[in-house]
Amino acid sequence: MAKSCLTAGGTPQRFSQVRTALIRALRSSPEAREPLCDALEQLEAIQQELEEYQRALPPQSAAGRSKAPSSRPRGKSQEYEIQNTPEGAFLTERRPGESQPFRCPRATYDAAAEVLATATDALPFEELVSRLNAHTGHRQPDYRLRVALRFWLTHNAVVRSRTKYKAANRATFLPLSRSLWEQTERGSADATPAAHG
Repeated sequence: MAKSCLTAGGTPQRFSQVRTALIRALRSSPEAREPLCDALEQLEAIQQELEEYQRALPPQSAAGRSKAPSSRPRGKSQEYEIQNTPEGAFLTERRPGESQPFRCPRATYDAAAEVLATATDALPFEELVSRLNAHTGHRQPDYRLRVALRFWLTHNAVVRSRTKYKAANRATFLPLSRSLWEQTERGSADATPAAHG
């Protein structure tokens, strides 16, 4: 019975809402830090298991896919492109069947890369968010870091062990992160020849 709700749309937003509520509780009740951090880590693990389960499912029928027709090749659970906007450049993550893409600004992407490159050990997501916020001087929405991490994971630039992340090679991670951005930007320009610039 539970399986039927696993593929329901909006699941990432619900995870994000639960995560936000837990973080709010963490801020207002510092004495509950341990159980709240445990809950956040469990939530991250559940989300990853759910994403892996969804990837293992057979492709949906054409009727199920009618929401987001696409001529792009299938097989990947998310697709990335660089969007240049009046507000700056963004790494954009699109997921099959979801209308709302997730976006990470270039400044946040570069700051996250620096945080990972300087971390000597694999760190839990919440610690990476905390370091990113300290590095940028203001609070970043957690989905921005998640977009960058998933992007790097697809290129094997970052390794994940349970709920902890680290650069696959700290010495080359910063230049690699810039190179991956540039490659994706070139791919995005090739895919949209009408948009010069």
